[in-house]
Amino acid sequence: MTVKPLIILALGLLPDPAGAQTAPAEVEVGQSLPAWSEGELDIHHINTGRGEASFLVFPDGTNLLVDASGKTVEKPPFSLPTRPDASRPPGEWVARYVRHVLPPSRRTIDYALLSHFHGDHMGAIVEDSPPAGEGDYRLSGITEIAEHLPIGKIIDRGWPDYAYPKPLKSRTVTNYRQFVEWQTKNRGLEVERFEPGRADQIQLLRRPDAYPQFEVRNLMANGIVWTGLGSETRALFPPIESLSPGDYPIENKLSIAVRVTYGKFDYFTGGDLSAAGDETLSSADAWKNVETPAAQASGPVDAMKANHHGSWDANSAAFLGILRPRVIVVTSRAEGHPAVNAYRRMTSQATWPGPRDVFVTNVSPATFRTTYGIEDAASTQGHVVIRVAPGGASYRVFVLDDADEERRVKAAFGPYVSN
Repeated sequence: MTVKPLIILALGLLPDPAGAQTAPAEVEVGQSLPAWSEGELDIHHINTGRGEASFLVFPDGTNLLVDASGKTVEKPPFSLPTRPDASRPPGEWVARYVRHVLPPSRRTIDYALLSHFHGDHMGAIVEDSPPAGEGDYRLSGITEIAEHLPIGKIIDRGWPDYAYPKPLKSRTVTNYRQFVEWQTKNRGLEVERFEPGRADQIQLLRRPDAYPQFEVRNLMANGIVWTGLGSETRALFPPIESLSPGDYPIENKLSIAVRVTYGKFDYFTGGDLSAAGDETLSSADAWKNVETPAAQASGPVDAMKANHHGSWDANSAAFLGILRPRVIVVTSRAEGHPAVNAYRRMTSQATWPGPRDVFVTNVSPATFRTTYGIEDAASTQGHVVIRVAPGGASYRVFVLDDADEERRVKAAFGPYVSN
């Protein structure tokens, strides 16, 4: 691990859209992170304490929101406090963060990807969720964000019928469907079902020819996984009609996974994919292992978001041993994130050899007491931003203060060399 505590000089020169060469701004600890520049790839892991949300700005300025945080059901002391404070709902905090880091010429979220249908990723609807300004739906998470920023396209695992593995009828999903229907009719929102295997469903919208080395590869959703050949896929799960309802795959295992590639740099994100019990599965139940096939589809990466917030049931040794990341970001939202066993697997040289840095967006006092060694993590509080240099040959990690909206740099790491 290389820490540059004061000033980090950006590498090289960046072409601007007009073709002129401009030097990226210096990054100084204690100051706000300089804005994204043409040619860079930014990956923001936004800490609200109440769910998961990431925002990516691609090299040409196209952007992607992955999950939406949002209000979750209070279960003290399990839930973490809202960051920066509880004066606004988490979805609004995400929208304000996104508005701040959007390229100046853009005030629209191009793509929003919901990894799966859980409230901490899409925004739970609870008794006090407020109504939308227009439309017959309520606000939390993705629906809250759309109240503040237009969204061009939403991609999820269930559109248009939301019926796999059985009809989804929770209050949160029902509200989301009402939101989608109203937004498509009145705001021009586009909605698509995520299609594993494709590398053109999420693509550069502004200057694709300038960055041929950039790709977003759809790896997995609903138990369908890319084979690594063209856009070919295979099914992990048995036909649903052959299973009893008690054996249906749970929502976490249906999560969407993607790999973002920029030159030599690769990044994996997979929602709440989990591996509970996979180590002792019988051959007849091998289909329940979704983490390992997702990792096999991806191959090794430079950086990853930990599955399921670093919970005890995810980030198996087999999964991590295939990905072999140099940087792991744990997006915590509760006590026990990351869990003792998961953190041990992430840091153990027995899982895979070589250096690695683990960044956690929020470690509670209770987790400090129970997750042994967590004090040695590269970071334990704040937004985590991965900034990939033009062309993808190197990248840095910045930890930003989440106590207010200034987004001051608390610590800076790198540069790392992409593999």
